[in-house]
Amino acid sequence: MLQYISKGLFILSLALIAGACQGNANEGGKFDYRGLYTPTNTKEFQALMHTNHPDYDWGVWGHNIPKLLNNRVTTEMYATVKGKKNKEQFCFSSPELYEAIRSFILDQYGKGSSDYSERISIMPNDNKLVCTCSECKKKGNTPTNATPAVTEFITRLAKEFPHHQFFTSAYHTTQAAPQKPLPENVGAFISSVMQLRVDPKPHKGYKEFMATMEAWKSKCSNIYIWDYERNFDDYLSPFPCLLAMQTRLKIYRDLGVRGIFINGSGDDYSAFDDMQSHVIAQLLENPDIDVHKAISDYFDENYPLTSHILTKYYWGLESRVKENTHILPIYGTMQEMCESYLDPEEFVSFRSTLDAKSKDAPKDERKRLNVLLTSLAYTQLELYRTEMIPKDGENAAEMLEILKGHSEIANMKHRDEKGHLISDYINEWKETAENKQAETNEQE
Repeated sequence: MLQYISKGLFILSLALIAGACQGNANEGGKFDYRGLYTPTNTKEFQALMHTNHPDYDWGVWGHNIPKLLNNRVTTEMYATVKGKKNKEQFCFSSPELYEAIRSFILDQYGKGSSDYSERISIMPNDNKLVCTCSECKKKGNTPTNATPAVTEFITRLAKEFPHHQFFTSAYHTTQAAPQKPLPENVGAFISSVMQLRVDPKPHKGYKEFMATMEAWKSKCSNIYIWDYERNFDDYLSPFPCLLAMQTRLKIYRDLGVRGIFINGSGDDYSAFDDMQSHVIAQLLENPDIDVHKAISDYFDENYPLTSHILTKYYWGLESRVKENTHILPIYGTMQEMCESYLDPEEFVSFRSTLDAKSKDAPKDERKRLNVLLTSLAYTQLELYRTEMIPKDGENAAEMLEILKGHSEIANMKHRDEKGHLISDYINEWKETAENKQAETNEQE
């Protein structure tokens, strides 16, 4: 889950803010909130494609109580776990914690009004610790369930600030639904546990997700979904998630979900993100669109010379996912990607063909292709490193030279969610090559 306070603490006058959490049903099947956490989802993109972004339309987002308190934490605010104070979690029965958060809201956003409402996230820290102090246990907390104290805390805030919108999470220790109905201005994020497949219904996680949905819907009229559309262990390789996302968005729409947040690679570059963000934005508007046409239209407009190459290859990946029984791994190795959708020989041929054709592309298209080809050089190196294809020393050296160009590309610094640097990856390749050369020299 993401953790930060919104960078933009300014008031948005858009109607989607005022209406995001009002009403008891998702009338007309439209998602009121269409959050997309990808590098393509800039302010300009949001205005054009009617998307949202947590940097711009939340007062407080994610698991951010520690940052919200700004290091002014007292011992009384911490959870009691196994009879001892634990600084990794908070006590939601603590008067000191309530007063600190209340003061923050007043200081930053005031009471709100009929014309001004902020979305404010109140979620426990992202772990499985639960406060079991005497007050929290009176509310109903158990060693695995923090929902009673957390929802009582957020209900109190919602009643004191009726013009603001408060959100908690159905996740980890708050997976269980509350016993009492929540106020109208309280919403819940349910984290999707369905495996990322084109048809998730017969597979692991679907029944669990549906049970959680039904339990929370009976107590909370404002349900948002937190979902994922990226391999968080490899941002730079292709990840054909669009048909899988279409299925999921249809399920959410039919369940009356009011808002969607799709967690991508954040500010970090990821392969094909420009096209995928455009198509996902269209799916958030209407999950019934023709995905193949949306892909083709995007490439035709933005990559006119190479559109046929890009569309054929990318749609081939999506089609393979649809036919394959493997899941799309959101934390996956190169071997798992190859088992699911990535054919190594096909990929190498595609990258080589695209590279050759890019030399004839108009300036703007070539610039975009150079960014993509830099990313795909990493994929080919990973295929060599993991021995999914026989290593070609000459081609590997060429890929390393191409990948060095990442330093000139905006947002292309990290290769995964953990923040591993592409520059370090290049250095590791160099060190391995130098060591092997030294061993060869010694043997000679």
